[in-house]
Amino acid sequence: MTIHPADTRVGSAGSTSASRQTYVTGGAVKNTCENVREKVLEIGRAKFGSYHPAWATAELLLEGGKVVTDGGEVLADLVDVLEGEAVDLELEWRHRPTEAFDLRTGQGNGHVQYSFAAHRAVVEVDTELGLVKVIELACAQDVGKALNPLSVVGQIQGGTTQGLGVAVMEEIIVDPKTAKVRNPSFTDYLIPTILDTPTIPVDVLELADEHAPYGLRGIGEAPTLSSTPAVLAAIRNATGLELNRTPVRPEHLTGT
Repeated sequence: MTIHPADTRVGSAGSTSASRQTYVTGGAVKNTCENVREKVLEIGRAKFGSYHPAWATAELLLEGGKVVTDGGEVLADLVDVLEGEAVDLELEWRHRPTEAFDLRTGQGNGHVQYSFAAHRAVVEVDTELGLVKVIELACAQDVGKALNPLSVVGQIQGGTTQGLGVAVMEEIIVDPKTAKVRNPSFTDYLIPTILDTPTIPVDVLELADEHAPYGLRGIGEAPTLSSTPAVLAAIRNATGLELNRTPVRPEHLTGT
């Protein structure tokens, strides 16, 4: 199969960003491939169907350049089915429609999909100096289907590290009188480095979303949300302090 080069004349499909990219592009490619397969099988049935009943009765697959049954029996080579004919399809694919939430119950399919992640933080706190060290920030996340397992773990660990930064380091300081940002560069806006990043064990759960291509779910965004409150909950547990803002600074712990 050959995918044609991108043609911007087809119109906008939205941004090529975030978790929607694998979902939307993956859905479009999967849908087109399935239709190409069916077209190839139609051609094969018309040419060879009278020679073998499996063309009409068996579940047929395209594997290794051949048409095979789900039991592994080879029915024909693709080159013999197509005989130089090209199957050229251009199709659109869209995700399932959304609907407004029920105003009374707050329930409904207001979004295409939902992501699920949970974190457990282990911290050490020096209450005299106001220092916090995050020892471990473990995550369990439902990814639906891990199409690229190594990248999935990397996305979860990256999102977790972003949430860590929000919990104990990152803060945009705005002058209340002028509304100007007072830390306009990374010199004055601290983000986590490898030295600040704790051990991040990841438990990948593959609970397929029946509405999604291949069952996948969005990955990178969810851990940025649950890692921050996990760190704050651990610090609260260690200190007994309320700590109702981020980032947690030394003066919040020492009361100075």
